[in-house]
Amino acid sequence: MRVTHSKGTFSDAMKPDIEYTLKLMRQLHEGQTDHSRRPYALHPERIAQNVKIIAPHAGDDVVMAALLHDTIEDCGIDEAFLRKKGYSEDCITMVRLVSKPDNDKRPYSQVIDDLIASGHQGALILKIADNMDNLHPERVRNLMAHDSEKAQRLRERYRASIEKLCSATGINKNRVFELIDNSPNLESIDIALK
Repeated sequence: MRVTHSKGTFSDAMKPDIEYTLKLMRQLHEGQTDHSRRPYALHPERIAQNVKIIAPHAGDDVVMAALLHDTIEDCGIDEAFLRKKGYSEDCITMVRLVSKPDNDKRPYSQVIDDLIASGHQGALILKIADNMDNLHPERVRNLMAHDSEKAQRLRERYRASIEKLCSATGINKNRVFELIDNSPNLESIDIALK
């Protein structure tokens, strides 16, 4: 039975917001680090920030999906968990669309083509924002120091992905690459996010 009130339903009042999602994401990624040994949770936070920069019109569901984008892959949760937390089907769909299942053997270019074929603009914007952070000059330099061949391969992969995704969304790829090239250092971004 759904309790209704003149201002909506009780379940409407229980919808998560960006602040709640930020706390949940930090909890889920607690103890995880990226290849530079930075707290992993900073990556989704930067992606959410990138979403707002490249698509200021994007709604809260896109920002929350950006924060949650790696939780299914990396934190052992599933769509049912997100549904129980009250996330909208649209937010959950975006997280699913950008998550690559463990047994998925598709090459990355095919993953991007399939994402584009979904037509989900929010998921496409989220993926551009993700690839922007993956191409952050400091992150690329850090990876180069450990594995230059892998860094170069990933750099080419993410640049090609951004080109395709920008074409599909109408976002100016030159602006996106300019934003990447002129990114402030990670420490200043991470401090600003705290």
